[in-house]
Amino acid sequence: MLKIGVFADTHVGRKIPLEVSDLRKRAYRHAFTQSINIFIEEGVDCVIHAGDLFEKRSMTSEDSVFVKEEFQRLVNSIEEKYNKHVSIFIVRGNHDGSSDNNALDFIKHPLAKYLNIVGESLARGEEEFYIDGKIMLAGLSYHTHISRVFRENRHLIEKAFKARDYFKIFLIHNFIQGHHDIPPGTPLHNCLSVKDFEGLGADIVIAGHFHTRVGPVEENEVTFLTPGATEAVDLSDEGPFGVYILEPNNRPKFIQIKPLHEIRNSKVSSMEAVKPKEWFIENALREIKSYYSYLSDKGVDGILRLVISGYLEKGDPSEIDLTLRKELSKLMSQGRLVYVDLVNLVEEIPQKIVFPKIGTGLDYVATILKPFGENISEALSLVEEIGIALDEKASSKTGLLTGLDRSHFVKKWLEILEKVKLE
Repeated sequence: MLKIGVFADTHVGRKIPLEVSDLRKRAYRHAFTQSINIFIEEGVDCVIHAGDLFEKRSMTSEDSVFVKEEFQRLVNSIEEKYNKHVSIFIVRGNHDGSSDNNALDFIKHPLAKYLNIVGESLARGEEEFYIDGKIMLAGLSYHTHISRVFRENRHLIEKAFKARDYFKIFLIHNFIQGHHDIPPGTPLHNCLSVKDFEGLGADIVIAGHFHTRVGPVEENEVTFLTPGATEAVDLSDEGPFGVYILEPNNRPKFIQIKPLHEIRNSKVSSMEAVKPKEWFIENALREIKSYYSYLSDKGVDGILRLVISGYLEKGDPSEIDLTLRKELSKLMSQGRLVYVDLVNLVEEIPQKIVFPKIGTGLDYVATILKPFGENISEALSLVEEIGIALDEKASSKTGLLTGLDRSHFVKKWLEILEKVKLE
């Protein structure tokens, strides 16, 4: 029986939050190794990675060597245990870099005949598909204007997928409307839709980019599957995390990965009621001590992300932080609780000005750019383009772009602002 190992968003080399960067970096490597162990144990025929293999901005040469060695271990182990060859297919994600500055190039080498980087040629309008036994696979690498790229090259995918007697897989690293809970403010041109895949000929669409596993879900005779990340990419991400094993004509099987350290997201909220400082401190400490007891009983290490919100009767909200951090230092010195991400959203009462809560990320940017009117889509696209440039080209010391790189974006901003002014 054909077996396919599927994973995504491994982000090897990621070091966020910086306060525990080494610990988090080990966690991503740990999850990657556990994934390879599962694929060996399952005796897979091929492995598919749906993008963001690396965290290009913070990865090191040791990270690329680590991944190469783990892939080689997979190939060697499958050959030794099951006397068969395994192929690996990977699509570039946004954190892997751009088409001309691709971190996936770091794991290529002459002896890695098993490795296939998918989707770059197709994005350029060239015919590209792969056949491995009973599998036919095509895909597109991450693109900020994926809707246009997909539309322009759809005929090439349809042509390849007309072939019979294959299990046909399409691989992507972008959001899919109707399948993913897309973050607010994401431009439409940066997404595909479930309807886009009608009549394409794919048996299954495997998508990366979304860190929570979704599916398998069938729509119009096409199965959609998002494996999610193998480890929390941000501390706010909720698990479980793991990998999938696909077998044609059977339901995909999810196998959970045991993390290097546990992560819990907790909240202490007054539900907009006005409370004294002591109330927030007491309830926050209760959450912290409860998690510490849990970790101690299980004999594992853990990270806590604690969000505190509400209205303070009197005093300065920062006093809550100071008190809690003193207690935390005592507790953390005993081990098990390795880091607490304390997010203090408590506000003073009364307030002269109440600012609207506008979220984070693209949601925040979309709210800020609302006055741009009909030009907001173009502005959001530029924000995303700048983000990619920062990931790829920013100075490792200052985090800034060079004057030449900045001038390109300044010119674009001026063009957009001129349009807004004319309106």
